[in-house]
Amino acid sequence: MHDSIDRRTFLARATAMTAATAGGLAAGLHVSSRVLAADDGKWGDLVGRLVYDGPPPTREPLTVDKDVECCGKFDIRDESLMVGSGGGLANVYIYVRSRRVEVCPELEESVDELVLLDNRDCIFMPHCLTIWYPRQKLHIVNSDPVAQNVAFSPLGDLPANIVLPPPPDAAAEATWTFRRRQSKPVPIACNYHPWESAYILPLDTPYATVTAADGTFRIPKLPVGELEFQVWHERVGYLETPRWQRGRFEVTISPGVTELGTITIAPTWLESA
Repeated sequence: MHDSIDRRTFLARATAMTAATAGGLAAGLHVSSRVLAADDGKWGDLVGRLVYDGPPPTREPLTVDKDVECCGKFDIRDESLMVGSGGGLANVYIYVRSRRVEVCPELEESVDELVLLDNRDCIFMPHCLTIWYPRQKLHIVNSDPVAQNVAFSPLGDLPANIVLPPPPDAAAEATWTFRRRQSKPVPIACNYHPWESAYILPLDTPYATVTAADGTFRIPKLPVGELEFQVWHERVGYLETPRWQRGRFEVTISPGVTELGTITIAPTWLESA
C-alpha cells in the first residue's frame, strides 16, 4: 500500500464524495447539458489543477484507542495532507470570495437537497465538504456498528453535537441546516473518536469546490467578469503563495472555460509558521 494515497482506495473515495468528485463539480451540484439559450454567454467554468512540488509525504497512522474491536480493524491514517498519484494535491478548498454574486439559474434548478457526511470505517467520509446553505441540508449518517458523534461550531451560527446510534436505529441518520455563510471551513469532530476529523464550508452561493484526488478542480457556471477567489487548506488555513496574498486571487471569468492550468504548491507553503 502506498502511503501517498493508500487507505481504502482514495481515488474511489474521491469519486464517491458528495463534496468533490474527480469530475470537479462542487458538492451536490449536477449541471445538465441543456443550453441556456439567451443567457449562453453569461456563464463560465473555472478549472485547474494543484500539484504538490515534492515527494508525497508519508501519512502517519493515527492512535485508535476507542471502540478498538470495531475501529482497530481499519488502517486509519492522517488525512491532513493528501497527495495523489502524479502529485495531485487533494482537499484544497477554492471558493468565490466576492459578495452579491449572481447565481446561474441552471444551478438553482439542479442542486441536490442533501449533502452527505458518512461515519464509515470509523472516519468521516468525505473529509472535506461544501454546502450551499440556503438550499442544501447536511445529511449525517452512521454506517458503523458503534455509536458516533458529530460536533461542530460555526461562527455566529448554532453549534451542533449530534449523537448517532449504530444502524438500524432510525436515529443513525440526521439532518442539519446551516443559517449563516462562513468565511472559512468549519472543523467537524467526533467526541467519541478523537482521531476523526472533517471540514465543511457553508456558503450562500454554489461557487465552491474541493480539489479531487488528482488535484483537479472545476467550479461550474460562474458569472462572466472579474471575481475574487479564496484558497484554503487545513494545514495552514488560507493558502498563501507568492502570488496569492492571504490565499486570494482574482481572475476574469470568460464564457465557456477559464483555465488556470497547473499550479505548483511548494511544501513550505503548507507548513504552519
